[in-house]
Amino acid sequence: MYVTRRLSEYQRNRSELPESPNSGVLIIQDEESRPTCCFGSCYRATLKGLPFPQNANLIVSYGSSRIFLNQTITYIDPVVFIPVLDQPLSSNRYYVIKRGGKHSGYVMT
Repeated sequence: MYVTRRLSEYQRNRSELPESPNSGVLIIQDEESRPTCCFGSCYRATLKGLPFPQNANLIVSYGSSRIFLNQTITYIDPVVFIPVLDQPLSSNRYYVIKRGGKHSGYVMT
């Protein structure tokens, strides 16, 4: 079973998270935890560090090179990161699930 917590609550007190068997924590990014720039007048679009909030629109990009063709291909996938059950958030273990396209909802490997 998953429990939902705000990212700002998690950052303030990491020890209050439930550690019971078959449980996990979903982190939701709130206004207080969003990174700002320009002295707080606007929000930054990038995330730095873990845990990844589950309500953030994240994109994973990776490249593949074909040396014999002298070609590089970059793949871009919109994803959501869901923490693995029975693992603390500090283990940084996530299921990566596609958010769009033909394979929406599938776990990526």
